[in-house]
Amino acid sequence: MAKVTASFKIVGTLNDINFYIDQNNNNIAREKGKTGVSKEEFARNPIFTKAKNHAKEFGRASKKAQSFRALAYAFFNRAKDGSFAGRANKLMFEIIEEDTINPHGERIFENGIQTKEVRTYPIGFEGNKLRPLNKVLKTNWQWNEESSQLTIENFNPKTDIDWPEKAEQVHLAIARANWNYEENKFTTEYSQEIILQKEEPTTTITLQTEIPEGNHLQLAYLFIAFSIQERKKIKELKRSNNTISIIWSK
Repeated sequence: MAKVTASFKIVGTLNDINFYIDQNNNNIAREKGKTGVSKEEFARNPIFTKAKNHAKEFGRASKKAQSFRALAYAFFNRAKDGSFAGRANKLMFEIIEEDTINPHGERIFENGIQTKEVRTYPIGFEGNKLRPLNKVLKTNWQWNEESSQLTIENFNPKTDIDWPEKAEQVHLAIARANWNYEENKFTTEYSQEIILQKEEPTTTITLQTEIPEGNHLQLAYLFIAFSIQERKKIKELKRSNNTISIIWSK
């Protein structure tokens, strides 16, 4: 690397020399070097073993995340941000890392998810991290896994919800899924969706689903969306205003 001393600036490439302006406004000349690693070297050199093992496991996580994202697609499609898929991949990878049976590179989700502690990892996962549940719903709620029912007592729509600008109505619903993660199959049950006006009086909200068949990984979701009334039609606001959170898993 060398510094160019001239009355003018040079930017670009000449033969094997790159000319550029650095952050200190210096005109720098640098010889082009080899970049990247050949496919053969990556496969042969043991220094890349850790990277290859990581890539294999992250690939498994990405495939598992596709199934995970589908569990409550009807809600996730209405409430998610740009980081949704990446965060789902990350969660699946964190579970794979809990596999204590296989060596690094061979670890799998099916082994990682076995303990009670790890089965709670999905709790708190947000479809839209810009609108997390604890910021949107400003009151307590109770979940009963035996009856598959969520209750919000003394719910005041105006004060117990963080309302987006222009929103006039709030939509509330829950879902419960049974995920057979070994076969990537699932069954999801949805509650009725309750729609309340912002100015409605205090009431008790009860949301209930059927219990899906199976005893694999069970998850429950709470969904909150917002809308406005345009004549006789209800128009839902953009999904960046809405919330879906996993509130229970077992």
